[in-house]
Amino acid sequence: MANSDSGESVIRRVARIMGAFTRARPAMTTAELARATGLSKSTAHRLASELAREGLLDRDDAGRFLVGARLWELAARSNLLEEFRRKGLPFLEGIHAAVRQHVSLAVPDIDDGTVLYVERLDQYGNAVMNLGEVAARLGLTSTSPGLAILAHEPGEVRERFMVASADDGGRELRASLAEVRRAGFCRLASGLVEENVGYAVPVFGPGNAVMGAISVVLPVAEDRPEMILPVLVSAGRGLSRAMGAEKRPYSALPF
Repeated sequence: MANSDSGESVIRRVARIMGAFTRARPAMTTAELARATGLSKSTAHRLASELAREGLLDRDDAGRFLVGARLWELAARSNLLEEFRRKGLPFLEGIHAAVRQHVSLAVPDIDDGTVLYVERLDQYGNAVMNLGEVAARLGLTSTSPGLAILAHEPGEVRERFMVASADDGGRELRASLAEVRRAGFCRLASGLVEENVGYAVPVFGPGNAVMGAISVVLPVAEDRPEMILPVLVSAGRGLSRAMGAEKRPYSALPF
């Protein structure tokens, strides 16, 4: 693949263009795209126009570029995340109907140290500020789904994050992950948002490897674990079976 004068490949420049589109910036002119990517206007226009011809970008009536429908089409028919989202949605809907709170489905990016939110159902009228937007990334160790996932990752993966917790040698994180494994769920109060409490359970796939988590976020003032946990744990078990996990004990605690 041909490189630019800076040595950057075409693929890398295309990735910069596609990554420039955000929820706050869904459509851009050539000049805006050039500023967002650091590419020259001529390069941004040439690559964006080629992507538009292939359907990966579209153009609106004002001539601005935006993400094309073909990207969704390709992901919908061939991406594991889409299968996970599709199979997970009925379970999220069941939780949402029962608890009437914000419900999310997330997957880990261990290398990046984040969780990626792939689906979310909101509670209409609830004043909770929920940062877990669809396609948003949040820290693996600062969210309830992240901790629920990390607790069930292999020991060497957990150790890597504990080492990174240099302030206390990872002792607090180690204790938190041990409690998640013991209980079968994570409860995180006043984490990223002071007024919120989040609950999450891991979702397992083939070989009982952890592949994601379902979470519920609600105001601390409305915290009702006796209502949330039975529904959430049941959904985690159900989605795990749907994703190919073997039957396994889920929690040491009765609900």
